[in-house]
Amino acid sequence: MTFNPIAAINVLECKNIISNKNPEAIDLGSQTASINGAFLENLINQNKSLKSLQKSNLVDLSKKNSFNTKDYFSSIGFKDYKSIDINGAYESFQFDLNKNILETYNFDKKYDLVINNGTGEHVFNQYTLFLNFHNLTKVDGIMLNILPFIDWINHGFYNFNPIFFADLAASNNYEIIKI
Repeated sequence: MTFNPIAAINVLECKNIISNKNPEAIDLGSQTASINGAFLENLINQNKSLKSLQKSNLVDLSKKNSFNTKDYFSSIGFKDYKSIDINGAYESFQFDLNKNILETYNFDKKYDLVINNGTGEHVFNQYTLFLNFHNLTKVDGIMLNILPFIDWINHGFYNFNPIFFADLAASNNYEIIKI
């Protein structure tokens, strides 16, 4: 999976909504950063909602030869960033998202931001995927889904229509911030 400009912009928007001063985030799937210094410079120049510390940290990050997804999260103000992936890449928790991670791995930590960025379509057991997604999110936390819904033939098992997220939100009393 790749942490791309779409993910970076949406994570920044989420960070600036979260009220917790020391938020923590977790990704469903280990993410390879595919953003670079040029993207960060553009983000800094075009984003009016950046706080001064975020701007300063992003400037510093943009000057590095290489950085990872965790570095990006840290630079915009997340206290911690983790990921879950069966492959264990990038220091991720090596959990199978087809299984209830609370029951199988006794993992009950909750996060301010839980991200499903290009992972959900690869998990066969959709019920358990979204159960894990729900269980990982703090009350008043944010669930961010960035998933394929058109033009992704033979990519993963599933494509997701926007109505799925509207109905998921309605049936779980979630508030939709953006779709």
